[in-house]
Amino acid sequence: MLMMCWFYCIPFAKGLFFALPFLLIIFSLFVLKRGIRQSRSALRQTAFLLMFMAILKIFTVDIYLLKDKLLCGTPWLLSACNARGFKILQASGLMVLALCSIILINLYRSFIHNRRQKEIMPEQVHLRFWSNCGMTLVMLLVVWLAAPWVGYLTVGHVPQIFMNVPWQHLAILNTIVLLIGFWKLEDCNWLYNPSQKNKKKYQSRVWTPKDTLWLSVILFLITLAFSYASSDVLSSSHVHDSSTIQINKEDLNRVGKWLNLP
Repeated sequence: MLMMCWFYCIPFAKGLFFALPFLLIIFSLFVLKRGIRQSRSALRQTAFLLMFMAILKIFTVDIYLLKDKLLCGTPWLLSACNARGFKILQASGLMVLALCSIILINLYRSFIHNRRQKEIMPEQVHLRFWSNCGMTLVMLLVVWLAAPWVGYLTVGHVPQIFMNVPWQHLAILNTIVLLIGFWKLEDCNWLYNPSQKNKKKYQSRVWTPKDTLWLSVILFLITLAFSYASSDVLSSSHVHDSSTIQINKEDLNRVGKWLNLP
């Protein structure tokens, strides 16, 4: 169990640590939109606070921890891989942080007042279409990750199509479609009358697409949790196939020399 955690949990935690600012920015955009739709200033303030925390982490902590990879790992910045280059990088990060802070303050001033929101029906944003697309892509991802195991159990190898099209591309596409679906959901869901605080009657028509979106998210997260094992199978299979081909070529060359063939 400790070995599994070492090989999977620790790299995942490191990736999540550096991806946290970008996740915060995406989450803050949804919080901002809900604050606008509900005419709640507290949500809008929370959204801009989360944005500031995200950019603060990017241009201070992340730049400091990744300075070696940013300068020494980039070919056109390799000449700046020294103490002076690190100081310039950190100073540039602080200047960009100050610039982003000014932009956020001006944006917050533009959203500080409540605005009358137009009622948007679920059919206007094609909510059912995006929820069905999300569920379809999740099912496709499940099939794509299960196919290598089925291939080993039936024909003894992984079909080449699963090597040419990595599952990560489908996962990224699935993430984008689900984000679009939830963004459309914010247009028509949680819409209140600021004076009465009552949900609109047509909210019952949102339930089925909304339920489909959340079910897609749950299945998507479960699929990603099992994707590491499938990825290891694909990578090991690719290495095994490559080494097998190389050995076969060496054997053919030896036979050719022994038979004095050109």
